[in-house]
Amino acid sequence: MLKTKVKVSNVTNLSDARYCAGMGVDYLSFPVPQVNPQTYREITAWVAGPKFGIETCGPYSDLLNEYEVDFIEIAASEILLAPPQREIIVQLSVEDWLQHKAAIRQLKNEKVIVEFAVRVIDDQSIQSIQEAATKMEVLIKTDESIPLRQLLELPVAGISLEGNPEPKPGLKEYPLALILEQLELD
Repeated sequence: MLKTKVKVSNVTNLSDARYCAGMGVDYLSFPVPQVNPQTYREITAWVAGPKFGIETCGPYSDLLNEYEVDFIEIAASEILLAPPQREIIVQLSVEDWLQHKAAIRQLKNEKVIVEFAVRVIDDQSIQSIQEAATKMEVLIKTDESIPLRQLLELPVAGISLEGNPEPKPGLKEYPLALILEQLELD
């Protein structure tokens, strides 16, 4: 069990997927350009626990026929193309939030989660995060430049991390392990 919700994106291999599921990660997303439908099905068949999604840009109808997903991860610029009745995670910056917040709030999707890419915690980012958190779940995408303790003090549902490539099966480093281990409940 982890102290907060965790999403791991850029999952391209079974090793990352199994490790993350074993640690209790809530969401795993797979980049469509690197993970074809067959590989996606093979990886997700071996893993239980997290919700599975794809990282892509439209058109979505063809992809939804090829990938069996729980959610779709999209960029803020793609929100008008978001398929209705589907859980979505919208990736954005603070500037994107200021530009697209009205459209994001009007989405009629099953569930909308906002994922902020934040490099520094300043007044504008805190205000945007607080504003978004009043209407929907917020995840903070981190690259370890902001201390985990500081991120968890924000009004967020959780954090977002990224997987990394596997040079050869079984030969894998887990840089996200440091963060996941810090999030483990005692």
